[in-house]
Amino acid sequence: MNKITRKKINLKRKEQFNRKLAVQVIFSIVLVAAVIVTKQLDSDKSRQLLNTAGEKMSDSVRPDEVGNSIHNFGIGIKNIMSFKSKDASEYAAPVSGKVYLNYGLTKSGETTYYNHGMDIVSNTKSLKSISDGKVTQVGNNEKLSNYVVIEEDGKTIIYGKIKETFIGEGDKVSKGEIIGALNEENMLLHIEVWEDGESLNPAKLFDMNE
Repeated sequence: MNKITRKKINLKRKEQFNRKLAVQVIFSIVLVAAVIVTKQLDSDKSRQLLNTAGEKMSDSVRPDEVGNSIHNFGIGIKNIMSFKSKDASEYAAPVSGKVYLNYGLTKSGETTYYNHGMDIVSNTKSLKSISDGKVTQVGNNEKLSNYVVIEEDGKTIIYGKIKETFIGEGDKVSKGEIIGALNEENMLLHIEVWEDGESLNPAKLFDMNE
């Protein structure tokens, strides 16, 4: 191999290296910006997106792939923002307070059970509807004490441990409307959300800091 051929090959390799380096720098900048946004969201989808991005960065990035990668990454961020925005506008916190028992497996002494809702110690007596809907039941039982059931867009929302209700069966309610009052002795609310026969984590629908 003569000097001219070696020189051409070295130049070509250098060009390829510089192009690859530039692509990785651009992708890194996009990733840093995405990390800042997704860290603020702190959702399952955002964490999944970050993991995918991390795997992509560890691989060899080809110039012809970077355009699609950045485009798909942008779509993922947009979907997360839309999901968060939709939830924020559609639901409101029923009370202002602190979570006492979380959704899911809960242990009380030697007994373990599945909490299909969440229990909140409220700062105020007023109980608000987390969404628009129609009251389908108002009743009382040993587990929930006084309770209200509201149907909304395929979801069944149960509010329990209420001292007094301000609505009746058949009433239509709006998001944020006061529907009852809690017992001032313990200020405890139990709330469940069901859809298609399965319970959902209420904490994913509203922000307790509201």
